[in-house]
This record gives sequence, structure tokens and C-alpha cells, in this order.
Amino acid sequence: MAYREKYGSQIKNIEETMGQRNMGISGSGTLDRHATLIADQLVQHRDRLLEPADIKVLRPFSFKETCHWIGVNQNSLRHTLRTNPSLPQGTMLRGTRRHFEAVDIHAIRDHLIEHGRLGPGDVTCRRAGEAPAVIASINLKGGVGKSTSAQHLSQSLAMRGYRTLVVDLDAQASLTQLFGIVPEREPDMRTLYDAIRYHDDDEPEGTGPVDIRDVVQTTHIPRLDLIPSNMQIMEFEHETAGHDQRRAPFFLRVEEALAPIRDDYDVILFDCPPQMSFAVMSALFACTSLLVTVTASFVDVMSLGTFLGMTGEMMSVIEQRQGERPYDWIKYLITRYNPTDQPSVQVAGYLRSILEGAVMTNEFYLSTAIADAATTSDSIVEVDPSTFHRQTYQRAWDSVARVSGELEALIQSGWGRDIHGA
Repeated sequence: MAYREKYGSQIKNIEETMGQRNMGISGSGTLDRHATLIADQLVQHRDRLLEPADIKVLRPFSFKETCHWIGVNQNSLRHTLRTNPSLPQGTMLRGTRRHFEAVDIHAIRDHLIEHGRLGPGDVTCRRAGEAPAVIASINLKGGVGKSTSAQHLSQSLAMRGYRTLVVDLDAQASLTQLFGIVPEREPDMRTLYDAIRYHDDDEPEGTGPVDIRDVVQTTHIPRLDLIPSNMQIMEFEHETAGHDQRRAPFFLRVEEALAPIRDDYDVILFDCPPQMSFAVMSALFACTSLLVTVTASFVDVMSLGTFLGMTGEMMSVIEQRQGERPYDWIKYLITRYNPTDQPSVQVAGYLRSILEGAVMTNEFYLSTAIADAATTSDSIVEVDPSTFHRQTYQRAWDSVARVSGELEALIQSGWGRDIHGA
């Protein structure tokens, strides 16, 4: 009794807790409540980040950054602007420093391309006879930087002048949210599912798949469009399992849906979920190249082998029915790489010793600048450099620029170009 008198309140709390446990906790009700709480907070977080415009707005770029995006040195750009006063001249910001909007950068580049003033590697648009590069970013393991890589690569390609479409295939919609869209706030938002879903004969007229043009959204970055995602994409998995594949094979759905807009773009990039779903297999069938993201850890390398074996087996089944469709290239991109961490360096070297030239020369560095920018759903392209230590930002920028440049070379090699030629 003395013990209960001394610790009565604690015992009462324990008894109440045990009583609640004995009654049980509603799984569906609790999880649904937690999901609502998180969704509401995400919406509020997004609203705070985007005030007062409520949409993402791309920052202007410095003179040095403008030269990088166009592919010229600073003296050459100064001469071009001085001798062509009708071109955008930039806006003076922070004293006497000229800054350029993305549309201005594209206008200057287009002028230089039109007059044959750029090298082969900087002519960032398809020529007659060159097919769009369709790339899938894949891995069966989560947390390897697929969405972050897709964000940075698609934005870098668009800023370099490529007409780019990025497609979010992940039901978690991480990439969609990185572009400032919160699916929970837009429940009626159309996704790729609306364009690849099956049409049942008993459905009313006009309720089948929609035109892919009604799904594509423009973004705050010129020349970059987005097909967003949400949980609805999972419906394609359920429908495919119960649908007659002899009449409408699932692996043709993405390719057929993209057909009306395929030639509108230079590059189409898929951000795939960490699973080998029907939607992912359909995207792989539509692609011309594969980009496999992997971190420099032995755990990821071991799971990579399993993933590749399973993917190869599933694709062989499709190829037996439809025929083999060779890729332009298959490359492995090391992400979250720390060059000062000896285990990471060793694993990267080990992976390169096995796969040799299939591993990209450059890596996406593990960077505090990229991580901090992600807290506001920004990439290193979008974030204001002045908010970071100069060396920290430059290290992240250089890493993204090197990987993006290597990807550009792969894209142009797929077009059959000799970027080092005259």
C-alpha cells in the first residue's frame, strides 16, 4: 500500500496504458490519422516556403553561371552582348554585377547556335534524324538519391537548353514535391496513371485514358516540364494484374502514351520507384538508356547485384515476346559520395574494377549544400549561392556540373554526334 501511495500517479499511468493496449489500437484508424497529420504539416511547410507567391520562382544567374549554362567564356559573352545590343543584357544586381534570367540565357544561346558560334557539344537541341533520349533512373533500393539526382540532372539539362520532360513514377511522389507540388493538396491532379490506365468496354464513353498532353505540367524552369505522381499510380499495378495482356500488353502502355509528345523533347527522364513494378517495366521498355544510381557502400553493391539479376530476367520475358531493343548505353552513377571517406573510396574503386567503363567517371558528392537546399525543396541550381559558405557551395556546384556534363556527352553520343569534332 505504501508503495502505491508513493508511486500512485505513475502506477495509474501504467495501468491506463496497459488498459489501452489490452483494448488494442486501431491499425487503419491510427495510420490514417498519422497520415493526415503529416500531410497537413507538409502543406503548411510548403506554404511557408513559397510565400508570398505560392509558387516556385527561379532565381537569376550571375554572369559566370550564365557562361557555364551557355558554354562560352566570359570574354566571349561580353563581346557577344556588346556587338548584339538587341540581345538580353542582364540586370544589375548587388552593385555592378550583371545577372540573367533563364529565358535570357536561352535567348543568347539560341542566337549563338543560329549563327554557328557554339562548339558541337554546346548545341543542345536535336537535329533532324536524332531521336529523343529517353532515360530511366532506377535502383531497387531506396535512399540512393534517385529523386535528388533526377531533380538536379533534369534542371541542369533544361538550363543547358535541352527541352526536358521529367516523369515521376514513384507513388511517394518525392520528385513531384521537390518541384513544389504537394499531392495531398491536389487530389484531382492528373498523373501518368491517367494516360496509361486501361479502358474497359463497360466504361462510359470519355472515361478511358486521357491525352498525355493533359497530364504534363510546366515548371518554374523554362524548357523543363513535369509529369507528376501520387498514390494513384499504384492502381496501374492492380489493373494490370487482372487485365488481358494478350489484347493490350502492359509494357507498351508508357511508350504508347508518350508517343504524341515524344518529339516535343530532347530528353525524357523517368524517376522510378525502388521496386520492379509493371509501370517501371513499361518505362524500361520505352527507354533508350538506363542510369542506375548506387551509393558507395558494400550493402548497396550487394543489393545491386540482386536487383540487376531480377531486372534482367523480367526484361528477357518481355524480349521473348516483343523482341530485343538495345539501349544506347547503361551507366552506373555513384551518389552520396564522400571522397574523404576511405571506405567510400574503396567501394567506388571496387565497383569500377568490376563494371569498368560502365561506371560514370564522376560522382554526385555527399554535400551539406545539397542537403540543406533540399530542406526547402531546392536544388543546387535553384538555391541562392550567398546563403552558403563559398567553398561548400562551389564544391556541390562542381559535382553537379561534372555529372551533368558527362550525361550530356552520353546523350549526344546516343545521337551519333562527335562532340569533339569540328
